[in-house]
Amino acid sequence: MFGKKKAAANRYIIAVKNYNETVENLKNETLTLPYEREIYLKMIESQSSRADSLKEIRKFARANGKSYSEVSHYWEGLIVDGYTLINVEYVEKIPALDHVCNNATIKFVCGA
Repeated sequence: MFGKKKAAANRYIIAVKNYNETVENLKNETLTLPYEREIYLKMIESQSSRADSLKEIRKFARANGKSYSEVSHYWEGLIVDGYTLINVEYVEKIPALDHVCNNATIKFVCGA
């Protein structure tokens, strides 16, 4: 009962490859992704927390109600591969988040 916080509705953790470059390319319309760029920009702008180094993973996991021991290997692998983990809001029903974030640039990680 105590210590567990309820998962926030419509909050998800995604991984963005080369975060700064990707955001810049989305704004400049030089990056091609499966869906409209506005979907991705809106999602990235809704972020509430971000982790892009191994030092930040513990704090990021705790802030998102995840057990570090359960997510450490996967999340550390994403960071080492050049991804930045961000907590975003996505309220659209169509297209589904796992379809939107199913490419080499942006990956769906889990619900927050």
